[in-house]
Amino acid sequence: MTSPERLPPQKHATSHSPIAYRQDIDGLRAIAIIAVVISHAFPTLLSGGFIGVDIFFVISGVLISSILIKNLQADTFSLGHFYARRIIRLFPALIAVLMFCLVFGWLALLADEYTLLGKHTLAGSAFISNLVFWSEASYFDVAAEAKPLLHLWSLGVEEQFYLAWPLILLLLWRIRANPGPAIAALAVLSFSLNIYQATHNPTADFYSPLTRLWELMAGTMLACVADRWKPSLTLGNAMSLAGTLLIVTGLTTITPSSVFPGTLALLPVIGSALLIAAGPQGLTNRMILSNRLLVGLGLISYPLYLWHWPLLSFARIIESATPPLETRIALVILATALAWATYRFIERPIRLGHLKNPLAVRFLAGAMILVATTALTIQINNGFSFRTGANPATIYPDDLGRAPYIAYLNKHFYRCADEKLRNLSPYDPGANGYRCFQSKASGPVDMLLMGDSHAEHLLPGLSEQFKDLNVASFIHIDIPVIDSEKFKDAFAIILADKNIKTVIISAAWESKIVPSLDNLPTRLKNTFDAIKHSGKKLYAFDDTPSFLFDAEKCKYGRRFSGNGQTCSSDLDDHLNRRKYYYDILQSAVTESGYPTLIQTYKYFCTEKSCGMTQDGSLLYRDSNHLTISGSEYLARRLRQDKAL
Repeated sequence: MTSPERLPPQKHATSHSPIAYRQDIDGLRAIAIIAVVISHAFPTLLSGGFIGVDIFFVISGVLISSILIKNLQADTFSLGHFYARRIIRLFPALIAVLMFCLVFGWLALLADEYTLLGKHTLAGSAFISNLVFWSEASYFDVAAEAKPLLHLWSLGVEEQFYLAWPLILLLLWRIRANPGPAIAALAVLSFSLNIYQATHNPTADFYSPLTRLWELMAGTMLACVADRWKPSLTLGNAMSLAGTLLIVTGLTTITPSSVFPGTLALLPVIGSALLIAAGPQGLTNRMILSNRLLVGLGLISYPLYLWHWPLLSFARIIESATPPLETRIALVILATALAWATYRFIERPIRLGHLKNPLAVRFLAGAMILVATTALTIQINNGFSFRTGANPATIYPDDLGRAPYIAYLNKHFYRCADEKLRNLSPYDPGANGYRCFQSKASGPVDMLLMGDSHAEHLLPGLSEQFKDLNVASFIHIDIPVIDSEKFKDAFAIILADKNIKTVIISAAWESKIVPSLDNLPTRLKNTFDAIKHSGKKLYAFDDTPSFLFDAEKCKYGRRFSGNGQTCSSDLDDHLNRRKYYYDILQSAVTESGYPTLIQTYKYFCTEKSCGMTQDGSLLYRDSNHLTISGSEYLARRLRQDKAL
């Protein structure tokens, strides 16, 4: 999402003048930023608010391509001048936000969190955030809410477009080729790749500039016909209303679990294109989008986009949970105030030329290089662990997070000896290998845990309780059923292996057993029946309780935290969240009549609450995974109760 060209209204825009200013486009930009902020701060209010970013893509395509085409027509185009104007438009607010994040991170973040922030700041300063987040995104990744600069992915997509598109358009112009067919071809190719990746590699589809290019090209096509396209009032009104309907439909029906962008992105993209093509006299454009309040909000939409997510994310990190409603409201108000101040006291003075253009460009480029150098230094020095913010008061001694857990597995366990099975598990760079472990250095597996990381976190405890057995874990991201794309080959190996006497299936069922998946009771039953026919013992675990806050909230008296230490939540809340998946899981168990269903939640819950601690130990390393102590505690209790 970039800062727009904002120029005073003009009655006639010639080929030698900048493009005419349209209030309704700033109003459309306001709708987009309102939707994005609501979806991030109050996600239950507007499920599809994140499509505001797609609206920004279309607007950017229109404005930037209009400027390029006008300058090419007037024979005044200069790459140096174009990129200098991009620096003046984009760098001031971005530098301010990045500097704030580094300073606040110094005061508040733990060493690993600050190291990650350094990495993401460096990526943001180089406009490659989308590529970095794409490379990080995996089953083992840090939660999105814990990345204060995650929102810069869209800025990366746009800047990569700004780098490449002027060169392509200039080449087309110089060889006197009609840019229309080339633009259409690029849009079709990009959209086709988007459709393919939506089902084959959703992460690439979301972050790749190639799968997002068609959205910017939609705006570019509008820019190409702007001088010739003059809709009648009736047609303009119809287009305006149709565009409004498409955007409203997208905002209210698309959800974070939808396959997106895919075909669903057509709703905001076509909707935005129709509103822009309708012209300022379109019904929605003149009645709503030209409203002074919306236009004013549109003017600060770029700094508001930059400010809102870091504030919400830092609050989420500090509280180790979603901040209370009143806190989120206050943060949105603060983000709006900071956006206005950034626009008024940083952006406008630079844009209005209080610094001569060459000097301003050199100053901003130097400041961005300084930010990038600082971020790199933070990353190289592993977050400067000597900081006060990196060393909060520790209430429980147990290790948190993924790194200590992975280090423990690498030290005390071995990769699966069965090469075929090992290679079917996901390769995890952070673990330096495949996520298939066994407790013995060699020999056949006796007891196998299957599922996701909620199966794997049982491994330390069960291997301690069953020292005479070779206990192993095979995990993947998919639901552990016999017809699953990720598990079917592994099941074929496991069912044929006569040495495996016991199988334990466990998963984060709350995220696996969801309404969007069909025939789950039958698929689970078929899996249980197949294991039964292989002659193996089978246990299905109902999953340990998950919490709406991270374990840091329990372990630390964390700096800036307003609510103090929290280690438990209401039992009723947990039972309500597990009801859907547990009913389906229990139904499949009952129909099969074979697995023993183990209710693990009762070992963490009392009559009124579920807790993260027991006998002075912290049982969780984040909101839903057990520590080594937690794994050992659960296995010990299961053995005492003769549940296994």
